[in-house]
Amino acid sequence: MSVMVRAYRTHFHSLSNNVKLFLIGNAVQGMGLSIYSLLFNLYLKEIGFGESVIGGLISTTSLGISLMAIPAALIIEKFHVKHLVMTSLIFSSLFYMLQVTTIDQGSLFGFGLLASMFQALFNISVSPFYLRNSKPEQRVHLFTMNSSFNMFAHLVGYLVGGYLPDAVKLIAPSLSKLELYRVSIMIALGIVFSSNLLFMNIKRVPIPKVKKRLFEGLREKEWNILSRLILPKLCFAFGGGLIVPFMNLYLKEKFELSTEMIGVAYATLQFFIFSGIFLTPVLISKTTPLRFIVLTGLFSIPFMIAMGLTGNVHIVLSCFFLRGMLMNMSSPITSIFEMEHVREKECVFASAVILFFYHLVYTTSTRLGGYLIESYSFGPTFYVAGSFYALAIVLYYKFFKKEDREKLEEKSKVQELSAA
Repeated sequence: MSVMVRAYRTHFHSLSNNVKLFLIGNAVQGMGLSIYSLLFNLYLKEIGFGESVIGGLISTTSLGISLMAIPAALIIEKFHVKHLVMTSLIFSSLFYMLQVTTIDQGSLFGFGLLASMFQALFNISVSPFYLRNSKPEQRVHLFTMNSSFNMFAHLVGYLVGGYLPDAVKLIAPSLSKLELYRVSIMIALGIVFSSNLLFMNIKRVPIPKVKKRLFEGLREKEWNILSRLILPKLCFAFGGGLIVPFMNLYLKEKFELSTEMIGVAYATLQFFIFSGIFLTPVLISKTTPLRFIVLTGLFSIPFMIAMGLTGNVHIVLSCFFLRGMLMNMSSPITSIFEMEHVREKECVFASAVILFFYHLVYTTSTRLGGYLIESYSFGPTFYVAGSFYALAIVLYYKFFKKEDREKLEEKSKVQELSAA
Protein backbone atom coordinates (compact mmCIF):
# COMPACT_ATOMS: atom_id res chain seq x y z
CA MET A 1 0.00 0.00 0.00
CA SER A 2 2.80 2.42 0.89
CA VAL A 3 4.42 1.66 -2.49
CA MET A 4 1.20 2.69 -4.28
CA VAL A 5 0.95 5.87 -2.22
CA ARG A 6 4.55 6.77 -3.08
CA ALA A 7 3.85 6.07 -6.77
CA TYR A 8 0.87 8.45 -6.73
CA ARG A 9 2.88 11.10 -4.89
CA THR A 10 5.73 10.82 -7.40
CA HIS A 11 3.35 11.07 -10.37
CA PHE A 12 1.53 14.05 -8.81
CA HIS A 13 4.80 15.97 -8.34
CA SER A 14 5.77 15.22 -11.95
CA LEU A 15 2.63 16.96 -13.30
CA SER A 16 2.64 20.56 -14.53
CA ASN A 17 1.20 23.30 -12.29
CA ASN A 18 -1.68 23.76 -14.74
CA VAL A 19 -2.70 20.12 -14.36
CA LYS A 20 -2.38 20.26 -10.55
CA LEU A 21 -4.60 23.36 -10.40
CA PHE A 22 -7.15 21.72 -12.70
CA LEU A 23 -7.19 18.55 -10.56
CA ILE A 24 -7.83 20.48 -7.35
CA GLY A 25 -10.30 22.92 -8.92
CA ASN A 26 -12.24 20.06 -10.45
CA ALA A 27 -12.45 18.39 -7.03
CA VAL A 28 -13.72 21.59 -5.35
CA GLN A 29 -16.50 22.14 -7.89
CA GLY A 30 -17.28 18.39 -7.64
CA MET A 31 -17.76 18.72 -3.88
CA GLY A 32 -20.29 21.53 -4.39
CA LEU A 33 -22.14 19.62 -7.11
CA SER A 34 -22.32 16.48 -4.93
CA ILE A 35 -24.18 18.43 -2.22
CA TYR A 36 -26.49 19.85 -4.91
CA SER A 37 -27.19 16.40 -6.42
CA LEU A 38 -27.87 14.85 -3.01
CA LEU A 39 -30.38 17.50 -1.96
CA PHE A 40 -32.01 18.63 -5.21
CA ASN A 41 -34.47 15.79 -5.80
CA LEU A 42 -35.25 15.68 -2.06
CA TYR A 43 -36.04 19.39 -2.47
CA LEU A 44 -38.29 18.57 -5.44
CA LYS A 45 -40.04 15.84 -3.43
CA GLU A 46 -40.61 18.34 -0.61
CA ILE A 47 -42.29 20.69 -3.11
CA GLY A 48 -44.71 17.82 -3.83
CA PHE A 49 -43.61 16.51 -7.24
CA GLY A 50 -43.95 12.80 -8.12
CA GLU A 51 -41.15 10.60 -9.48
CA SER A 52 -42.12 11.13 -13.13
CA VAL A 53 -41.89 14.93 -12.78
CA ILE A 54 -38.67 14.64 -10.74
CA GLY A 55 -37.22 12.36 -13.42
CA GLY A 56 -38.09 14.95 -16.06
CA LEU A 57 -36.49 17.78 -14.09
CA ILE A 58 -33.34 15.79 -13.27
CA SER A 59 -33.03 14.85 -16.94
CA THR A 60 -32.70 18.53 -17.93
CA THR A 61 -29.08 18.34 -16.73
CA SER A 62 -28.26 15.60 -19.22
CA LEU A 63 -30.35 17.27 -21.93
CA GLY A 64 -28.49 20.56 -21.55
CA ILE A 65 -25.09 18.85 -21.66
CA SER A 66 -26.17 16.90 -24.73
CA LEU A 67 -27.39 20.01 -26.59
CA MET A 68 -24.23 21.94 -25.81
CA ALA A 69 -21.66 19.15 -26.25
CA ILE A 70 -20.71 19.55 -29.91
CA PRO A 71 -20.96 23.40 -30.00
CA ALA A 72 -18.79 23.41 -26.86
CA ALA A 73 -16.16 21.26 -28.59
CA LEU A 74 -15.98 23.73 -31.47
CA ILE A 75 -15.69 26.64 -29.00
CA ILE A 76 -12.93 24.87 -27.04
CA GLU A 77 -10.83 24.63 -30.20
CA LYS A 78 -10.97 28.45 -30.56
CA PHE A 79 -10.58 29.75 -26.99
CA HIS A 80 -8.32 29.19 -23.98
CA VAL A 81 -9.61 26.52 -21.60
CA LYS A 82 -9.08 28.76 -18.57
CA HIS A 83 -11.58 31.35 -19.82
CA LEU A 84 -14.13 28.72 -20.86
CA VAL A 85 -13.95 26.92 -17.52
CA MET A 86 -14.38 30.12 -15.51
CA THR A 87 -17.23 31.36 -17.70
CA SER A 88 -19.00 28.01 -17.52
CA LEU A 89 -18.81 27.84 -13.71
CA ILE A 90 -19.97 31.45 -13.25
CA PHE A 91 -23.07 31.00 -15.41
CA SER A 92 -23.90 27.43 -14.40
CA SER A 93 -23.77 28.46 -10.70
CA LEU A 94 -25.97 31.49 -11.44
CA PHE A 95 -28.65 29.49 -13.27
CA TYR A 96 -28.64 26.68 -10.69
CA MET A 97 -29.16 29.34 -7.99
CA LEU A 98 -32.06 30.84 -9.94
CA GLN A 99 -33.49 27.33 -10.28
CA VAL A 100 -33.91 26.92 -6.53
CA THR A 101 -35.58 30.30 -6.08
CA THR A 102 -38.75 29.02 -7.76
CA ILE A 103 -41.23 26.15 -7.44
CA ASP A 104 -42.72 26.68 -10.91
CA GLN A 105 -42.13 23.58 -13.02
CA GLY A 106 -41.43 25.52 -16.22
CA SER A 107 -38.88 27.79 -14.52
CA LEU A 108 -37.20 24.83 -12.83
CA PHE A 109 -36.86 23.18 -16.23
CA GLY A 110 -35.63 26.33 -18.02
CA PHE A 111 -33.00 27.35 -15.46
CA GLY A 112 -31.79 23.75 -15.12
CA LEU A 113 -31.39 23.47 -18.88
CA LEU A 114 -29.36 26.70 -19.10
CA ALA A 115 -27.18 25.75 -16.13
CA SER A 116 -26.34 22.34 -17.58
CA MET A 117 -25.53 23.82 -21.00
CA PHE A 118 -22.83 25.96 -19.39
CA GLN A 119 -21.69 22.99 -17.30
CA ALA A 120 -21.06 21.14 -20.59
CA LEU A 121 -18.26 23.58 -21.42
CA PHE A 122 -16.45 22.40 -18.32
CA ASN A 123 -17.21 18.68 -18.71
CA ILE A 124 -15.93 18.48 -22.29
CA SER A 125 -12.63 20.16 -21.47
CA VAL A 126 -11.50 17.68 -18.78
CA SER A 127 -10.27 14.58 -20.68
CA PRO A 128 -8.71 16.47 -23.63
CA PHE A 129 -7.03 18.92 -21.22
CA TYR A 130 -5.38 16.07 -19.31
CA LEU A 131 -4.51 14.17 -22.48
CA ARG A 132 -2.79 17.18 -24.03
CA ASN A 133 -0.95 18.11 -20.83
CA SER A 134 0.46 14.72 -19.96
CA LYS A 135 2.81 12.08 -21.31
CA PRO A 136 1.50 8.59 -22.22
CA GLU A 137 3.23 7.00 -19.20
CA GLN A 138 1.53 9.50 -16.83
CA ARG A 139 -2.05 8.99 -18.02
CA VAL A 140 -3.23 5.99 -16.02
CA HIS A 141 -2.12 7.63 -12.77
CA LEU A 142 -3.39 11.08 -13.88
CA PHE A 143 -6.87 9.87 -14.81
CA THR A 144 -7.12 7.72 -11.69
CA MET A 145 -5.91 10.69 -9.60
CA ASN A 146 -8.61 12.86 -11.17
CA SER A 147 -11.24 10.25 -10.31
CA SER A 148 -9.81 9.73 -6.81
CA PHE A 149 -9.73 13.46 -6.07
CA ASN A 150 -13.33 13.71 -7.24
CA MET A 151 -14.43 10.69 -5.21
CA PHE A 152 -12.86 12.13 -2.06
CA ALA A 153 -14.49 15.51 -2.79
CA HIS A 154 -17.85 13.79 -3.30
CA LEU A 155 -17.38 11.85 -0.07
CA VAL A 156 -16.89 15.11 1.84
CA GLY A 157 -19.74 16.74 -0.12
CA TYR A 158 -22.24 13.98 0.65
CA LEU A 159 -21.31 13.96 4.34
CA VAL A 160 -21.65 17.74 4.53
CA GLY A 161 -24.82 17.69 2.41
CA GLY A 162 -26.53 15.15 4.65
CA TYR A 163 -26.08 17.31 7.73
CA LEU A 164 -26.20 20.75 6.09
CA PRO A 165 -30.00 21.31 6.39
CA ASP A 166 -29.81 20.59 10.14
CA ALA A 167 -26.79 22.90 10.48
CA VAL A 168 -28.73 25.68 8.72
CA LYS A 169 -31.69 25.03 11.04
CA LEU A 170 -29.48 25.66 14.09
CA ILE A 171 -28.74 29.13 12.69
CA ALA A 172 -32.26 29.84 11.37
CA PRO A 173 -34.76 27.64 13.30
CA SER A 174 -37.79 29.42 11.81
CA LEU A 175 -37.13 28.14 8.26
CA SER A 176 -39.41 25.46 6.81
CA LYS A 177 -37.98 22.16 5.52
CA LEU A 178 -38.30 23.43 1.94
CA GLU A 179 -36.40 26.61 2.81
CA LEU A 180 -33.70 24.60 4.61
CA TYR A 181 -33.11 22.56 1.45
CA ARG A 182 -33.06 25.75 -0.61
CA VAL A 183 -30.45 27.52 1.57
CA SER A 184 -28.31 24.36 1.72
CA ILE A 185 -28.31 24.08 -2.08
CA MET A 186 -27.32 27.77 -2.34
CA ILE A 187 -24.32 27.10 -0.08
CA ALA A 188 -23.34 24.14 -2.30
CA LEU A 189 -23.47 26.31 -5.41
CA GLY A 190 -21.31 28.90 -3.65
CA ILE A 191 -18.65 26.18 -3.30
CA VAL A 192 -18.92 25.44 -7.04
CA PHE A 193 -18.46 29.14 -7.83
CA SER A 194 -15.43 29.41 -5.49
CA SER A 195 -13.47 26.83 -7.53
CA ASN A 196 -12.80 29.68 -9.98
CA LEU A 197 -10.22 30.97 -7.50
CA LEU A 198 -8.09 27.99 -8.53
CA PHE A 199 -8.87 27.98 -12.24
CA MET A 200 -7.98 31.66 -12.58
CA ASN A 201 -4.35 30.75 -11.75
CA ILE A 202 -3.99 28.41 -14.74
CA LYS A 203 -1.45 29.90 -17.14
CA ARG A 204 -2.47 30.58 -20.69
CA VAL A 205 -0.94 28.39 -23.37
CA PRO A 206 -0.87 29.51 -27.03
CA ILE A 207 -3.74 28.05 -29.07
CA PRO A 208 -2.67 26.51 -32.38
CA LYS A 209 -4.48 28.25 -35.22
CA VAL A 210 -5.66 25.92 -37.97
CA LYS A 211 -7.74 27.38 -40.77
CA LYS A 212 -10.33 24.85 -41.79
CA ARG A 213 -13.96 25.10 -42.74
CA LEU A 214 -16.34 23.43 -40.28
CA PHE A 215 -17.93 20.85 -42.57
CA GLU A 216 -14.58 19.96 -44.09
CA GLY A 217 -13.40 19.14 -40.57
CA LEU A 218 -16.52 17.14 -39.78
CA ARG A 219 -16.00 14.91 -42.82
CA GLU A 220 -12.53 14.02 -41.51
CA LYS A 221 -13.76 12.80 -38.13
CA GLU A 222 -13.33 9.13 -37.33
CA TRP A 223 -17.00 8.16 -37.35
CA ASN A 224 -16.43 4.40 -37.60
CA ILE A 225 -14.38 4.14 -34.41
CA LEU A 226 -16.59 6.69 -32.66
CA SER A 227 -19.71 4.62 -33.34
CA ARG A 228 -18.03 1.55 -31.81
CA LEU A 229 -16.98 3.54 -28.73
CA ILE A 230 -20.40 5.16 -28.34
CA LEU A 231 -22.87 2.26 -28.72
CA PRO A 232 -21.85 0.20 -25.66
CA LYS A 233 -21.52 3.35 -23.58
CA LEU A 234 -25.10 4.29 -24.53
CA CYS A 235 -26.33 0.99 -23.10
CA PHE A 236 -24.58 1.78 -19.80
CA ALA A 237 -26.12 5.28 -19.96
CA PHE A 238 -29.63 3.94 -20.53
CA GLY A 239 -29.35 1.40 -17.73
CA GLY A 240 -27.81 3.88 -15.28
CA GLY A 241 -30.31 6.64 -16.09
CA LEU A 242 -33.25 4.38 -15.21
CA ILE A 243 -32.26 4.01 -11.56
CA VAL A 244 -29.07 5.81 -10.41
CA PRO A 245 -30.60 9.35 -10.17
CA PHE A 246 -33.38 7.97 -7.96
CA MET A 247 -31.31 6.03 -5.42
CA ASN A 248 -31.63 8.68 -2.71
CA LEU A 249 -35.43 8.63 -3.16
CA TYR A 250 -35.33 4.81 -3.04
CA LEU A 251 -33.47 4.86 0.27
CA LYS A 252 -35.78 7.55 1.68
CA GLU A 253 -39.11 6.11 0.56
CA LYS A 254 -38.57 2.33 0.82
CA PHE A 255 -36.40 2.28 3.94
CA GLU A 256 -37.35 5.67 5.47
CA LEU A 257 -33.72 6.76 5.90
CA SER A 258 -33.20 10.34 7.09
CA THR A 259 -31.42 12.94 4.98
CA GLU A 260 -28.41 12.58 7.31
CA MET A 261 -28.25 8.81 6.84
CA ILE A 262 -28.64 9.12 3.07
CA GLY A 263 -25.71 11.55 3.14
CA VAL A 264 -23.65 9.03 5.14
CA ALA A 265 -24.62 6.26 2.67
CA TYR A 266 -23.51 8.34 -0.30
CA ALA A 267 -20.30 9.31 1.48
CA THR A 268 -19.59 5.62 2.19
CA LEU A 269 -20.21 4.93 -1.50
CA GLN A 270 -17.51 7.47 -2.37
CA PHE A 271 -15.11 5.72 0.01
CA PHE A 272 -15.72 2.44 -1.83
CA ILE A 273 -15.27 4.13 -5.20
CA PHE A 274 -12.14 5.91 -4.01
CA SER A 275 -10.67 2.59 -2.81
CA GLY A 276 -11.50 0.90 -6.11
CA ILE A 277 -10.00 3.65 -8.24
CA PHE A 278 -6.90 3.78 -6.03
CA LEU A 279 -6.29 0.09 -6.85
CA THR A 280 -7.00 0.50 -10.57
CA PRO A 281 -3.39 1.10 -11.77
CA VAL A 282 -2.28 -2.14 -10.08
CA LEU A 283 -5.23 -4.15 -11.43
CA ILE A 284 -4.99 -2.78 -14.98
CA SER A 285 -1.33 -3.88 -15.13
CA LYS A 286 -2.57 -7.49 -14.88
CA THR A 287 -4.91 -7.31 -17.88
CA THR A 288 -5.99 -5.19 -20.87
CA PRO A 289 -8.22 -2.06 -20.73
CA LEU A 290 -11.06 -3.84 -22.55
CA ARG A 291 -11.07 -6.81 -20.20
CA PHE A 292 -10.97 -4.50 -17.20
CA ILE A 293 -14.01 -2.56 -18.49
CA VAL A 294 -15.89 -5.76 -19.33
CA LEU A 295 -15.14 -7.53 -16.03
CA THR A 296 -16.01 -4.59 -13.75
CA GLY A 297 -19.28 -4.08 -15.65
CA LEU A 298 -20.09 -7.80 -15.55
CA PHE A 299 -19.46 -8.14 -11.80
CA SER A 300 -21.67 -5.10 -11.09
CA ILE A 301 -24.81 -6.67 -12.62
CA PRO A 302 -25.65 -9.13 -9.78
CA PHE A 303 -25.48 -6.27 -7.27
CA MET A 304 -27.79 -4.13 -9.45
CA ILE A 305 -30.38 -6.92 -9.66
CA ALA A 306 -30.07 -7.81 -5.94
CA MET A 307 -31.07 -4.25 -4.97
CA GLY A 308 -34.43 -4.85 -6.65
CA LEU A 309 -34.95 -8.31 -5.13
CA THR A 310 -34.34 -7.72 -1.43
CA GLY A 311 -36.15 -5.65 1.17
CA ASN A 312 -33.23 -5.71 3.61
CA VAL A 313 -31.66 -2.27 3.91
CA HIS A 314 -28.24 -3.67 4.88
CA ILE A 315 -28.08 -5.90 1.78
CA VAL A 316 -29.30 -3.04 -0.42
CA LEU A 317 -26.64 -0.68 0.93
CA SER A 318 -23.90 -3.31 0.51
CA CYS A 319 -24.97 -3.86 -3.13
CA PHE A 320 -25.22 -0.08 -3.63
CA PHE A 321 -21.61 0.36 -2.49
CA LEU A 322 -20.16 -2.56 -4.46
CA ARG A 323 -22.04 -1.79 -7.71
CA GLY A 324 -20.93 1.84 -7.52
CA MET A 325 -17.32 0.85 -6.83
CA LEU A 326 -17.14 -1.60 -9.75
CA MET A 327 -18.73 0.73 -12.30
CA ASN A 328 -16.59 3.70 -11.30
CA MET A 329 -13.33 1.73 -11.16
CA SER A 330 -13.46 1.48 -14.94
CA SER A 331 -14.24 5.17 -15.48
CA PRO A 332 -10.63 6.47 -15.83
CA ILE A 333 -9.68 3.44 -17.94
CA THR A 334 -12.69 4.01 -20.21
CA SER A 335 -11.65 7.66 -20.68
CA ILE A 336 -8.11 6.65 -21.68
CA PHE A 337 -9.47 3.82 -23.86
CA GLU A 338 -11.71 6.26 -25.75
CA MET A 339 -9.14 9.04 -26.18
CA GLU A 340 -6.39 6.65 -27.33
CA HIS A 341 -8.65 5.28 -30.08
CA VAL A 342 -8.82 8.64 -31.87
CA ARG A 343 -6.16 10.95 -33.23
CA GLU A 344 -4.91 13.53 -30.74
CA LYS A 345 -6.21 16.44 -32.81
CA GLU A 346 -9.70 14.86 -32.71
CA CYS A 347 -9.82 14.18 -28.96
CA VAL A 348 -11.94 17.26 -28.12
CA PHE A 349 -14.49 16.49 -30.82
CA ALA A 350 -14.54 12.78 -29.90
CA SER A 351 -15.12 13.63 -26.24
CA ALA A 352 -17.96 15.97 -27.23
CA VAL A 353 -19.69 13.44 -29.51
CA ILE A 354 -19.50 10.73 -26.84
CA LEU A 355 -20.84 13.17 -24.26
CA PHE A 356 -23.63 14.31 -26.62
CA PHE A 357 -25.01 10.82 -27.21
CA TYR A 358 -24.40 9.65 -23.64
CA HIS A 359 -26.40 12.48 -22.09
CA LEU A 360 -29.10 12.36 -24.77
CA VAL A 361 -29.75 8.71 -23.89
CA TYR A 362 -29.37 9.41 -20.15
CA THR A 363 -32.01 12.16 -20.46
CA THR A 364 -34.46 9.76 -22.08
CA SER A 365 -33.85 6.92 -19.64
CA THR A 366 -34.13 9.20 -16.57
CA ARG A 367 -37.54 10.42 -17.73
CA LEU A 368 -38.56 6.82 -18.44
CA GLY A 369 -37.13 5.68 -15.10
CA GLY A 370 -39.29 8.20 -13.22
CA TYR A 371 -42.38 6.91 -15.05
CA LEU A 372 -41.50 3.23 -14.42
CA ILE A 373 -40.85 3.83 -10.72
CA GLU A 374 -44.09 5.77 -10.28
CA SER A 375 -46.09 3.14 -12.19
CA TYR A 376 -44.42 -0.17 -11.20
CA SER A 377 -42.21 0.69 -8.18
CA PHE A 378 -38.43 0.43 -7.99
CA GLY A 379 -37.94 -3.36 -8.30
CA PRO A 380 -38.58 -3.95 -12.04
CA THR A 381 -36.51 -0.88 -12.92
CA PHE A 382 -33.40 -2.49 -11.42
CA TYR A 383 -33.88 -5.58 -13.64
CA VAL A 384 -34.26 -3.54 -16.83
CA ALA A 385 -31.15 -1.50 -15.92
CA GLY A 386 -29.15 -4.71 -15.33
CA SER A 387 -30.13 -6.09 -18.75
CA PHE A 388 -28.83 -2.93 -20.46
CA TYR A 389 -25.55 -3.26 -18.56
CA ALA A 390 -25.25 -6.82 -19.91
CA LEU A 391 -25.88 -5.59 -23.47
CA ALA A 392 -23.14 -2.94 -23.08
CA ILE A 393 -20.62 -5.61 -22.05
CA VAL A 394 -21.51 -7.80 -25.04
CA LEU A 395 -21.06 -4.85 -27.43
CA TYR A 396 -17.70 -3.79 -25.96
CA TYR A 397 -16.36 -7.32 -26.36
CA LYS A 398 -17.80 -7.76 -29.86
CA PHE A 399 -16.37 -4.48 -31.16
CA PHE A 400 -12.87 -4.65 -29.67
CA LYS A 401 -12.06 -8.34 -29.01
CA LYS A 402 -9.72 -8.67 -32.01
CA GLU A 403 -7.42 -5.78 -31.05
CA ASP A 404 -7.66 -6.89 -27.41
CA ARG A 405 -6.22 -10.32 -28.29
CA GLU A 406 -3.38 -8.60 -30.15
CA LYS A 407 -2.63 -6.39 -27.12
CA LEU A 408 -2.66 -9.41 -24.81
CA GLU A 409 -0.27 -11.33 -27.07
CA GLU A 410 2.05 -8.30 -27.27
CA LYS A 411 1.94 -7.96 -23.48
CA SER A 412 2.79 -11.66 -23.04
CA LYS A 413 5.78 -11.33 -25.38
CA VAL A 414 7.09 -8.32 -23.44
CA GLN A 415 6.75 -10.24 -20.16
CA GLU A 416 8.54 -13.26 -21.63
CA LEU A 417 11.41 -11.06 -22.84
CA SER A 418 11.62 -9.38 -19.41
CA ALA A 419 11.73 -12.76 -17.69
CA ALA A 420 14.44 -14.05 -20.05
